[in-house]
Amino acid sequence: MSTLRAVLAASRPISWVNTALPFVVAAYEVERGLTPLLILGFLYFLVPFNLLMYGVNDVYDYASDVANPRKQSVEGALVPPDRRRLVWTSIAITNLPILAAIAVLAPPAGTLAVIVAAVAAWVYSAPPLRTKERPFLDSLTSSSHFVLPAIAGFLVAGLAPAGLPWMILAGFFAWGVASHAIGAIQDIAYDRAAGIGSIATAIGARPTALVALVGYGLAVVAALSLGLPYGPAAAAVLALFLLLPAAVLCSPTEAQARRAWRSFLGLNPIAGFVLTLLLLRHWGLSTDPVGAVWTGATVGVVALVLVNLALTELMVRRRPPLPGTPDAPGGRGGRLPALTVVVPVRDEAARLPALLAALAAQDHPDLAILVADDESSDGSAALAAGELARLRPEAWAAGRDRVLAVPPKPSGWAGKSWACDRAVAAAGTPHLLFLDADTILRPDAVRALASELLRSGAALVSGVSAYAMPTWRERALVPLLPATLFGFLPLWMLRWTRGRPRAIAFAYGPLLLVDRAAYLRAGGHAAVPGTEREDVELARTFVAAGERVRLVRAADIATTRHYPDGTGALRAWRRVFVAYGGGNLAVAVAGIAGAVVCWVLPLVLPILGAVSRDTVVTTGGLAALGLLATFRALLAWRERQPLASILLHPVTAIATLGAMLLSMLDAVRGRPATWRGRPYEEPNP
Repeated sequence: MSTLRAVLAASRPISWVNTALPFVVAAYEVERGLTPLLILGFLYFLVPFNLLMYGVNDVYDYASDVANPRKQSVEGALVPPDRRRLVWTSIAITNLPILAAIAVLAPPAGTLAVIVAAVAAWVYSAPPLRTKERPFLDSLTSSSHFVLPAIAGFLVAGLAPAGLPWMILAGFFAWGVASHAIGAIQDIAYDRAAGIGSIATAIGARPTALVALVGYGLAVVAALSLGLPYGPAAAAVLALFLLLPAAVLCSPTEAQARRAWRSFLGLNPIAGFVLTLLLLRHWGLSTDPVGAVWTGATVGVVALVLVNLALTELMVRRRPPLPGTPDAPGGRGGRLPALTVVVPVRDEAARLPALLAALAAQDHPDLAILVADDESSDGSAALAAGELARLRPEAWAAGRDRVLAVPPKPSGWAGKSWACDRAVAAAGTPHLLFLDADTILRPDAVRALASELLRSGAALVSGVSAYAMPTWRERALVPLLPATLFGFLPLWMLRWTRGRPRAIAFAYGPLLLVDRAAYLRAGGHAAVPGTEREDVELARTFVAAGERVRLVRAADIATTRHYPDGTGALRAWRRVFVAYGGGNLAVAVAGIAGAVVCWVLPLVLPILGAVSRDTVVTTGGLAALGLLATFRALLAWRERQPLASILLHPVTAIATLGAMLLSMLDAVRGRPATWRGRPYEEPNP
């Protein structure tokens, strides 16, 4: 790591805004403008102050940090002994000149506040006080790191100490105490092993979560004291943080605490965005009517998801498949290597006959079928054996088609990942197609995917099949699941970036083809044994190993009926909505907000505009409704559904939002996601 990168890592760039914004917001509230002194203070709390606070922490915490998996990431850096002098020198060079300038230019009270903030940042980690190891004092000092910059902003801008908004500052302080407490819970085991004291090691996970709950509650009360119109809005966004200690109170495990902390990191920018909008209106920098703002945002967001769907459909098109046999026109059929279709099943007897019949009809020149039975109790294994012997007698007699009895899964594995892992060990063909039992293929589907793998040079190709919705109940309740997938995720980018970077890599589990050698090089399912989204994580594992991944449209060659009926769809969405966001409640909040803006507001705005006689809201609402109707029509075309299903959109939207909210409630309660009737293992923190 270069010298500059090492210094930047020690300053935690992700946290710069957390100290700089309180200063500049407070100063602007007083000055209503930016002076050179205020800009200097802003720059100090942006980088030098964070380098002081976190750099000192990394120097003195090296011995315990090396054992903590959270370090060497956005949440922390490691400063080995040979880099300590670099950190000390950087702290001195960046802090002392600016502190001296502020002392000369700022009012005495402002200078004192900045110095006290710097001292608090120092004593948190440095001996002899080292308040981070003193239970309760650790949370109080940590909170001061964010409240003191705000106090400094007020005082540097010239506000007298008696004029400080003590109620708001007290609420901010309580919020900071609560946030530190949430972060401390996840480190209980590591801190105790290192002999480090904290509020969480002193009183345990649940009592610490209770402290956080009270702190966030006080912050909400302080926000309400602002009164109309800003107080309720600020309180509402701060109330989201109450979910974090509630989750730990319900399930005081390290994994749940880690999820709560990751959710905290995600909620911060959401809350900051909303509070910034409120401040801009308070300062008169934004004067547009609220109705016009919401209408414009709705039109923009719905237009974006429509464009996203269109681009996805355009960019994931397949090329024509290669000929299926060596004697076909062109003589290139022999280029397709032997392929094994791996079907992991658990209690899938009702679905296997149609699935195996579709596989028996495939025109791939060299195909084997391996059914991996994951401890079924409904006779799936015997049924699969009978169907394969009937449909493909020669392949069954030769041992090319098989039914594999998967042994009980080890701890830490999800059932599907374990079944796939065992199947790969039993298969020896160059290509492997993982196929869910609820997916039905057209005769040329396997050949089409295999051709795409060869032509693209990718090591993993997944086909996005159509959602099968044979009943009107399913057409009413299922569509927003694919709408969320194709409307919000930028899947089209995979074509341009060849699956990179890792963060945007994506795969679709029901229909996933891999090159076996690349799969083994990447670690396969053993690299993602317990994840709730093994398909996405498998794609990211391929990318991390330097392999290419490809996503293609398969709605014309495959259909997947994920759920037995519409109610089953909502139950499934409830089980996996938060899990597919990585267990992050902030991602879930953002998803629900996006669903409200995209799927509900276009229905409501024209009515609100007509009632209020607001031409802008009415016109914009109708535009948003038209865009939404276009989106739903394109989605219905993609999913092979009748256009009349669009009329059920209000039912679809309300039911889907209900399932999302129930999924969040389950996550807070610590209820794990399930697949094939079994809960996923707790992932390693």
